[in-house]
Amino acid sequence: MTGNGWLSKILMVTGKSLPAIRKEVLLMEHEYDLANGGKPRRYVSFGVSSKLIKRAALKTAAFGGLVSVPATIPGVGMAGSLLAGITADLAYLVRTQIELCYAISIAYDVQMDEEELKAVSLALLGFSGSAEAAKGIAVRTLRGVVDELSVAYLKKGIPDSALDVSAKLVPRFAGKAYRLIPFLGIPIAASLNIASTMMIGNQARKYFSTWEGFPERLENAGCQREIDT
Repeated sequence: MTGNGWLSKILMVTGKSLPAIRKEVLLMEHEYDLANGGKPRRYVSFGVSSKLIKRAALKTAAFGGLVSVPATIPGVGMAGSLLAGITADLAYLVRTQIELCYAISIAYDVQMDEEELKAVSLALLGFSGSAEAAKGIAVRTLRGVVDELSVAYLKKGIPDSALDVSAKLVPRFAGKAYRLIPFLGIPIAASLNIASTMMIGNQARKYFSTWEGFPERLENAGCQREIDT
């Protein structure tokens, strides 16, 4: 992978529009209510977000396995399929995980404008693969880290911030040629995509489930962004 520009564009634009994601989540909430007899809101949010996380994990697992298939076909060179496979997988994985962050925010009735939601989603993606995330930090600490990163991203601007985040994400995938080892690559790629997506989903749920409005520093960053534009 020689450049991160393609990934930064994916980080800024999801496959579905925010209104389309909102409509889908609201329908899921309605179906959950019908199936579970009008439980309190927190149960609805948790149940719907759990379904969203599971569905996204399965989608990324299926795609990760799919792009590993060329390595099992006689006559298809591993070197030739390596870059294309990893690039396609990472692009789909990132796009799906951003949409998952958006959907979970809606499930918890979080009120953000789209720029703020992009900043928070970037922060969650950049954080979730870090050493701090691997330690399973407390929700309060997670909120502090994500809010701080979101402030920085809003001040810097989403396009430049997306470049920064993509620079963190690409090395995590660039060396993973194991996914194209014949036969073994398919289950490995699928299981790692599941783990990555589950981690993003769970971190997003920790963040959005405790959301009570932006802290002052994030609101100030939003105001500054409006002044700058």
